[in-house]
Amino acid sequence: MKWSLFAHSILFVAAIPSLAHGHGPELRRRQSPPAPSTQPWNYPSQFILSKNFTITPTPTTRYYEWTISQQTIAPDGLERPMLLVNGMFPGPLVEANTGDRIVVKVTNKLNNGTAVHWHGMFQNGTNWMDGSTGVTQCPIPPGHSFTYNFTVPNQWGTYWWHAHAGSQYVDGIVGPLIIHSPNEPHLDQYDEDIIMMISDYYHNPSGPLAAWYLTSESEGTEPVPDNGLINGRNSFNCSAGLKYRIRLINSGAFADFQFSIDNHTLTVIEADGVDMQPVDVQRVPIHVAQRYSVIVQANQAIGNYWIRAAMNTNCFNVDNGALNPNTTAIVHYEGASNSQQADTQDWGSKPWPGRCLDLTSEMLKPFFARDAPPADVQIILDMSFQTITKKHVSLGYVNETSWVPLKKAATLFQANKGKTTFASSQLVITLNQTQTVELVVNNYDEGSHPFHLHGHQFYVVGSGQGRYMPGRSPLNATNPLRRDTVTLQTYGYTVLRFINDNPGMWAFHCHIDWHMQAGLMMQFLSLPSAVKVGQRTFRHLFLFVCALGGAQALTVLFFSCFRHSKSLQSSRQCVRQIDQVKCKRVSSNKSCLVNRTK
Repeated sequence: MKWSLFAHSILFVAAIPSLAHGHGPELRRRQSPPAPSTQPWNYPSQFILSKNFTITPTPTTRYYEWTISQQTIAPDGLERPMLLVNGMFPGPLVEANTGDRIVVKVTNKLNNGTAVHWHGMFQNGTNWMDGSTGVTQCPIPPGHSFTYNFTVPNQWGTYWWHAHAGSQYVDGIVGPLIIHSPNEPHLDQYDEDIIMMISDYYHNPSGPLAAWYLTSESEGTEPVPDNGLINGRNSFNCSAGLKYRIRLINSGAFADFQFSIDNHTLTVIEADGVDMQPVDVQRVPIHVAQRYSVIVQANQAIGNYWIRAAMNTNCFNVDNGALNPNTTAIVHYEGASNSQQADTQDWGSKPWPGRCLDLTSEMLKPFFARDAPPADVQIILDMSFQTITKKHVSLGYVNETSWVPLKKAATLFQANKGKTTFASSQLVITLNQTQTVELVVNNYDEGSHPFHLHGHQFYVVGSGQGRYMPGRSPLNATNPLRRDTVTLQTYGYTVLRFINDNPGMWAFHCHIDWHMQAGLMMQFLSLPSAVKVGQRTFRHLFLFVCALGGAQALTVLFFSCFRHSKSLQSSRQCVRQIDQVKCKRVSSNKSCLVNRTK
């Protein structure tokens, strides 16, 4: 008996070729991409993780070459220009083991600069590779390349990558990032491993939508999506009687979804890269940028069953008459009708609480228990939207600051040059000591906000309605939920704690794309004095790119010089080479070259 899953009018049987893997630190290239479907930009087979991938503690290097370009495609049948990586939407799967080095050369063939963020990666010691424009890097200029190079020690689970420049990821620059480990506690509890990237979808490019949103005409009303997608459309095959791990990723711009399968219980085992004690649910709410893993067993009567990814329209300010908020697919058991329809009913439980909320901390308990340490310092952040500018535009504020990305600069570079004060559009809180930071986040907005902290997982020790009241609002430090993206509820508070032990400049922002464009973001400068000498060397590289747009020269220098720098002295020699190139580009004075190399 077969258990098959397919979208309306779509069915395929395919297997993903494994990533190259080895038993040492040598550089390996990935094999050719999986075969496309009838839609040449979509590679559904990559969402079925290959059993040929070896999960091992022995590290290796995973090497990828990506080209970002604009193409016209039709994910839901209506053509529109999209931004694709290697001609794919969603983009290529990155799959690795804990301890592996990931190397991705990105070539930008767009008309605008771009950057790629590795969502959920700690980037400990490689803050420069976080991929946040205006924070840790300048955009990769059109026509040039940049190589991201980082390792993934001490973490595993479900992650994703996406553009972190303007609103580009809304237009297609997204993809899955899966990290395995022999230490995962649930490895023996499922037979197949499947990815489902759920997203809202707009028929118009994000640029004009964002521009309209940031005018008084919008009155702060976010663009409402036109459709929903699963894996850029949807589909995969499975076998009856087996158990499936489904890795859910909300890669959308705005919509909170609820995921369910008629008559099939979902057992949650992971949230944002943190293993959970198994808990059975009928529905999984998943907000923008969040991830969950659920185990589903094909144990029902022969038939066709609806898979439902339903947008919570309660969180939209206006209706879109053209939108069907229910994105569906079909679980097909062998022997059932081949009709691409199902006659099953949704779960009888009420689907929506009227607000966008996460699974509660009482339901989600980390598998590896860890109590939240006592707070050493408390920081209060007030989130709001205000219309106080002369143009009467509704902007997002963290305390009294509405973020605007820097041009030809990044706050990390400024901090490492010794700067302690930043532009009025940059709220940067400096944390000089290794300590436990308690964030009290009050949401004064009528909407919910999925907030993501780069470079960290935090403890969710409290949440509730209204403003946080010290000594009165309840907190739980006993094995609380840990994750990297949490939903701030409407007119409510959330209390987080994180360990300030990862040097760098880390963004903390709402992941609803329209809200980040409106300024709902701030930054933490963690342990500025502990930034490594090697990172200071990379600063020169990035400053060079910011000043000259010379990412191509940067990539050449990176491979020819820094990969072979084994000492402080050789790193300094690299810097001299960079200075020489910069001097040639900005000055015709030959003495400059002589002086710079001394």
